[in-house]
Amino acid sequence: MRHHHERERLFPQLFARLHVLAPYFSTALIGLLVLYVLLWNAAKARRSRRRAALGAKELPVPPALPLLGHWLALRARGRGAEPGDAHLRTLRRWAEAHGGAFRLLLPRAWLLPGGLGLGLGGGGGGGAGPAAGELVVLSEPAAVQALLGLGEEVAPKAAAYYRSLEQVLHDPPAPSLLTSTAAAEWRAMRRSLLFAFSRPELEQDFEVAKAKALSLASVVLGLGPGVVLDVDDAALRLSLDVAGLSKLGYDFQAVEATGQVLLLRLLGEVAAEWDVRRRRLLPAWAAPWLLDSAAEASSKCRILQDFIEGELWADIEGRGPPPPEDITLAAQIVRLGHSLSRGSVSGRSAGGGGAGLHRTLSELTAQLLLGHEPVGHSLAWALGCLARNRAAQDKLVAELRREGVYDAPHTALTYAMLHRLPFLDCCVREALRLYPAQPCPATVRQIKKDVVLGGWAVPAGAEVWVDVYAMHRSPRLWRDPDRFNPERWAAHVAQLHEAAAAAGAADAGEGQGEGKKGGSKKKEKGGGGAAAGAGAGYDGMNTVEADPTDGAAAGGEVEAEQEEEKAEQAAAAASAAAEASEASSDAPAPLCSPLAFMPFGAGPRSCLGQRLAVAELKAALAVLLCFVALEPTGDPADEPRPAAGLFLRPASGMHLLVVHRPRGPRAGAA
Repeated sequence: MRHHHERERLFPQLFARLHVLAPYFSTALIGLLVLYVLLWNAAKARRSRRRAALGAKELPVPPALPLLGHWLALRARGRGAEPGDAHLRTLRRWAEAHGGAFRLLLPRAWLLPGGLGLGLGGGGGGGAGPAAGELVVLSEPAAVQALLGLGEEVAPKAAAYYRSLEQVLHDPPAPSLLTSTAAAEWRAMRRSLLFAFSRPELEQDFEVAKAKALSLASVVLGLGPGVVLDVDDAALRLSLDVAGLSKLGYDFQAVEATGQVLLLRLLGEVAAEWDVRRRRLLPAWAAPWLLDSAAEASSKCRILQDFIEGELWADIEGRGPPPPEDITLAAQIVRLGHSLSRGSVSGRSAGGGGAGLHRTLSELTAQLLLGHEPVGHSLAWALGCLARNRAAQDKLVAELRREGVYDAPHTALTYAMLHRLPFLDCCVREALRLYPAQPCPATVRQIKKDVVLGGWAVPAGAEVWVDVYAMHRSPRLWRDPDRFNPERWAAHVAQLHEAAAAAGAADAGEGQGEGKKGGSKKKEKGGGGAAAGAGAGYDGMNTVEADPTDGAAAGGEVEAEQEEEKAEQAAAAASAAAEASEASSDAPAPLCSPLAFMPFGAGPRSCLGQRLAVAELKAALAVLLCFVALEPTGDPADEPRPAAGLFLRPASGMHLLVVHRPRGPRAGAA
């Protein structure tokens, strides 16, 4: 009773004091709101002055929620009829509404508008600036080319964005070629690993891809006719085996395995965990303590890391020091690890010793993940497109018959004869256009100073996303953008092959002439190695640096010359894209827009294994269609629905009906 009376006296006294303080609190709140509005307007005026000084357009902003900005839209996951696609649909709708360039506001941009000019609210990594908390999304080709041509000094990869990927690849987090933001660091790694993707290696890798595709065809035929197959799972098994056997010298035997492949599941879960972490409200260090799912995902990441270190890396190290002539990816990673452990320039930045091993294992995991999953999903998308366009599938089979591949894929299909399969090239391009491996963001850059991209002013501190999915499906850039139409590429592919054949013949003639004088000092700029191989399988999608086996790849003077040429090419491509965009603004969209086609990115940080990816896709498509025909199941539940994450994958797999093709020289196409 005494305590009850004390509470009765305490509450009136407390409320009386709050009543006295209430005017002071309300006055302070009103003052803060007024100060906030004044600072917001000052930041907006400062931004307008900077934009006027640059002579560029202001980036539009889609409707946003107060305080939250566009955060919920970026976290959205589709439900109902189209699960997993809400993120892509929203960004694509905004891209079409705003001409391929717009900016989004994150919560910190509302709380600290524009950083208030104080460098506050940035995402870390030195990226704070007047536009900290703003996110710019680009899908206009001219703007994207201009961004990728800026260089690491102005537009490095965003450290805050890629840090979450480092965390799932290895513990403790360590930079890899994909995630490193230091120019000297990633250039050294790329220069070393580039040798593993030279032309001689590529020809051997193509044979491995063909052999594994033949094994997959045998497995599929063994299932019997009329079976419904998840081709996404089958394609991931194939790509894992090719990546392991051709690049790491390790056969995972996923194609031949029955039941679930543990490594495939772990790699998929790690990719999914990265997507969850970048959307999660709670910080990474707190989530495992509060969420059972986060703790379980972290355990799966550790299981994958234990396998990489205890099984794969142990197998690679057990082979001993690689001989000088061995330039496979496994050998180059071993050499990279040794240089880091010895405390080279890159090793010192990583701490050397144990940190060098962490860097090596992180690189190995990244190469394994990026070397198999994008190719596997791309192959599944291509097979799904051909299954739903029987005319294109029959035309491709007819081309395989005409070149002798259909009757003897074991011997007739070689890397050197791929240039004789132009429709296969067209089908691969069209599948990659509709379903790019990395939709949005394909890359994330942090702007260090005010720049103009495609006519739009992008202020310092802004984070820039490249939306390849919206670019590849823009109705301003492509006629019938959502339709699978391989023929749209026919004229472009023919032109590329003619130019490549002419360049190869010219190089061969020059080589013979100069050989009589003691040899050529230097090949033609821009990749004589690519041109020389053009008549023997060049696919036209190569945007990676020149072949390291080319003599021009040696010497600092030549490297500087190549870097200067890359910058000139990027500027020329941006100018051409801008002219094409202006010319088509009032005209109907063209059927084909090669400048708006970037399945592997562009610039010095474009995909390192792109040529292997294209060769593997072509080998798998050609071999599989020699043995089976693919058709839709007819079940609405099996209609493919894209899900955006680290890679663009079918949300529930890609289920297709498999029909055996008759064999023999006189058999019909179907």
